[in-house]
Amino acid sequence: MERAESSSTEPAKAIKPIDRKSVHQICSGQVVLSLSTAVKELVENSLDAGATNIDLKLKDYGVDLIEVSDNGCGVEEENFEGLTLKHHTSKIQEFADLTQVETFGFRGEALSSLCALSDVTISTCHASAKVGTRLMFDHNGKIIQKTPYPRPRGTTVSVQQLFSTLPVRHKEFQRNIKKASV
Repeated sequence: MERAESSSTEPAKAIKPIDRKSVHQICSGQVVLSLSTAVKELVENSLDAGATNIDLKLKDYGVDLIEVSDNGCGVEEENFEGLTLKHHTSKIQEFADLTQVETFGFRGEALSSLCALSDVTISTCHASAKVGTRLMFDHNGKIIQKTPYPRPRGTTVSVQQLFSTLPVRHKEFQRNIKKASV
């Protein structure tokens, strides 16, 4: 790509902040780089929840759906709001806590990043709950729908249309998956 020469009389472009939504999408694309990193993050969440059984389901090689189900501890209702918000975690409160971390995840970035890059639905049931709950999230990690959902203890995270909010990355993802599946 050739760069047009600018004349010295042309005003310089002003340096401005990038809007928060765009920053979140860009940074999320650095946390979840591929199908394998998305699956890795979800499986590690299951392991951190004490799961002894983890099921992985892919639809169209992960292009349409990535779903990880576990029999871990589930999520308590009081934690629903922060579940997919950036830098919300049950693992640490401050930097000094990092010396005590014994889990895979602790930064509070994986689910938030997946929300920014795709359509995320989570169904979960904690041992203290009488019935499970199904949560649908917007791309900012905010709950847009919450409904009772019968299920055993544990959590299922469904990720649809990975990278759909980044059109070029989404197209490349689809192309690479199709190449790899041939």
